[in-house]
Amino acid sequence: MSAHTTSVSGIDTYGIKEVHADAGQKLQVNEFFVYNNEDIVIREKMFHPVRSTHFAIHLNLGTALEIKYNLISYSVPKNSLFIVHPGIIHLIKVVEHLPTISVGFTHDFLAASMLHKKHVDALGFLTPQSDPLFLLSEEEAQTLYPLMVYLREMVYNYDHPFKEEMIYHGFNLFMLEVGVIAKKYRANEELGMTRKQDILMSFLKLLADHFKEERSVQFYANALYVTPKHLTKTVKELTTKTCGEFIDEMVIAEAKILLDDLSYSVGQVADYLHFSDQFFFSKFFKRRTGLSPKEYKNSL
Repeated sequence: MSAHTTSVSGIDTYGIKEVHADAGQKLQVNEFFVYNNEDIVIREKMFHPVRSTHFAIHLNLGTALEIKYNLISYSVPKNSLFIVHPGIIHLIKVVEHLPTISVGFTHDFLAASMLHKKHVDALGFLTPQSDPLFLLSEEEAQTLYPLMVYLREMVYNYDHPFKEEMIYHGFNLFMLEVGVIAKKYRANEELGMTRKQDILMSFLKLLADHFKEERSVQFYANALYVTPKHLTKTVKELTTKTCGEFIDEMVIAEAKILLDDLSYSVGQVADYLHFSDQFFFSKFFKRRTGLSPKEYKNSL
């Protein structure tokens, strides 16, 4: 898979170095990037789920963009922002010539920018509990777009004795504008389902960390200090899926990724996913996909 480095979990880890490689750029800034969709060479690996090592803020200015984020499918319409957090499994449906532009940065870059020293209250949209999708007005989108274009030009096409400082200043200006927009829309959310959204996002984060060992709703409910009934009702209300469906989807997605790798036997996949034996794993997999793990492997 060329630029990807494969983690032990079977999910590819996608870092800023890999993003630069897909854009055909020499590494410019280790902890930061800004690219238009057209900068990136579309490769087969982009049609598989990944975990990023960095934040990425995507601004979509065209037709709807499809993103699966922590097992939830989002339609990201024109004039909207979508924020991907480090470590969250996601899949962006890559479409050529779609007018999108993205800013990516690591925790280290954010710390070096010093933005958090004075404006930590503006960075609430970077918390894992925050809804990743922001629907903007045309005016708001057109406020952010030139700032992102400026950053792209500064990073890749501009020679200046204070280039690094100007990148940080431009980044801080962009982040403060995003912060203002986020506060505007999240202020309205606080009157609605903030607690329910917090439960959902916390459940999905716990699931990503523990699904290999823990597949009971009771475990996740206990960890969140709610009853299994309340957790199931909340998740179903916000996503139309049950907790059990999310758990099974996560296990099946990971199993498929591992089975795609011919170096893993069915028995090894079963062991890794903590099934009691290969037979029970095969039965679980076939009940949810219609194929046994061996049949799935043979179909690749």
